[in-house]
Amino acid sequence: MATPKFLTKDLAALAVVTVLKSIMDDAEQFGIVKKACHICVAVPSVEHHLSHHKNISMEMLYEFSYNKDLWTAEYAKIANSKALQLWEDRNDGRTDIMPHLLFPGDTVYYGGVKRHGIVVTCSGFPPWIDQMIAGMIADMIVALAYTTWRTSEEYKNEMDFVTAC
Repeated sequence: MATPKFLTKDLAALAVVTVLKSIMDDAEQFGIVKKACHICVAVPSVEHHLSHHKNISMEMLYEFSYNKDLWTAEYAKIANSKALQLWEDRNDGRTDIMPHLLFPGDTVYYGGVKRHGIVVTCSGFPPWIDQMIAGMIADMIVALAYTTWRTSEEYKNEMDFVTAC
């Protein structure tokens, strides 16, 4: 199984740490008292078969626990459940869950995003703050992946071909 080539675990880690540092530096501004959470970054994973992809599934590319010693709930389990619900379109990423699509063991909390083909969730803060943090991370991941692609040899070779035509 292969994951996106310009969206790596290190890139996701950079986005998570950068966003969390920014938020935690001004936590009071957001009403955050307890600085503890778990973040998940999920991406598509594909099996290559001849000239096409098959068996597209979700792969947890990166997870990060922040101040785990301050946890008052199973934030990792909740964040993973949020990710699965978003991936399977059983949560639309808005400001509430979809009770009619809850399965046994699902979390009843929202607080993540599915955008740009990836899912990012956060658990540990009020759901609207979880969702804000997840959205910021998702957008930073896309920007970092785009920058990585634009500075790659593959991109330079493609552009050389285009300008030579």
